[in-house]
Amino acid sequence: MFGYRPVCTLPLQALNNRYRLGIKAKQMNDKRQVRLNRLAVHRVGNKAKEEGVIASKELVDLRDEQLTDLLTNYFLAPFKQEEFFRFHHTSDLALNEMFAYAALMFTEPQKFLEYSVHVLNHLYEQSDHPKVKSGELYVVHLSGCLMEDDIVDAIGIFKSENKDTFLTFQEDDDDLSMNYHFGVNIKSVDKGCLIFNTQAEDGFRVKIVDANSTDAVFWKEDFLHVTELKDTNFNTKTALNLCKDFSEEVFAQTDSKKAQVDFISRSVDYFSKSETFDLEEFTSSVIDQPETAERFKNYTQAFAEERDIEGFTDFAINKNTVKNMKRKFRNFIKLDTQIEIKFSGYNPEQSEQYVERGFDQERGMHFYKVYFHSES
Repeated sequence: MFGYRPVCTLPLQALNNRYRLGIKAKQMNDKRQVRLNRLAVHRVGNKAKEEGVIASKELVDLRDEQLTDLLTNYFLAPFKQEEFFRFHHTSDLALNEMFAYAALMFTEPQKFLEYSVHVLNHLYEQSDHPKVKSGELYVVHLSGCLMEDDIVDAIGIFKSENKDTFLTFQEDDDDLSMNYHFGVNIKSVDKGCLIFNTQAEDGFRVKIVDANSTDAVFWKEDFLHVTELKDTNFNTKTALNLCKDFSEEVFAQTDSKKAQVDFISRSVDYFSKSETFDLEEFTSSVIDQPETAERFKNYTQAFAEERDIEGFTDFAINKNTVKNMKRKFRNFIKLDTQIEIKFSGYNPEQSEQYVERGFDQERGMHFYKVYFHSES
């Protein structure tokens, strides 16, 4: 067991106004007031090392407005991604422990502290890998969270694992002394999830964050046991990844990287300008060669079957997902002569109209010809 009760040092900063914070569902810019109503803080160790747990006997006093604002921002700031998840279980959703505890905390808030200890013990049981770090567990209740057109409550579960060193200063009789403390840096959350009180029959709606990719399976699968919601974000992200994989598998077999850039540029351009994805329309507008088009359709069918994805031939496109995914695609040509040709953005006209590829017989080398009006 832990032999001490740790003090969680938070670097407080002056605040002129209360944070007006919102949880994004479809639109990040639409924000509403979110309030932190209850907070339980516990200590969880590594079970493989028999470190045990420390359960707090009382909820945190939230009457300090500045502390409450800082904590609210600390908990909500990391959730910038589009992905939504839901709790699931192979046989019965009610057997998912975190789903059950969340449902109880929503329906019996007067027992919030008691149920937060159950969450603590459940997390400890899953913390049996040597690489899982000990840390503080925060279980919070929030109200005023925006989900599409509804305002709902949410349960937040967060874990801080890493500690920073903070300098502190004390004024005394016109003199200044300096000291230091170890504590949690509130600029980033190590692990967290938000469970929104909506769609309970389908496992609620959940957002997760995990700054440590080495034990991501532990938090997402072992502790929470969630699966990604197959919504517009999921479909858009999956289709763009399909295009990326297809470009790398098909065009990597050719001598021309320009063909790969052309396909990616046309694909991203389609997703940027279209409101919906239609497989037939996409294929005819992006791929010119009938043989390649047929191969893409077969590739798409195998891709969907392998991942058990339904309705993948027609869906609404999530524009925020397209924007976030763009940076993952290759939009440059790297040559063995230490020269790179980089295209600004994903405009197919750039590579199709202004760049030509050829072969110089005299030198025995390939070349690119680039057209332009002026240079800077």
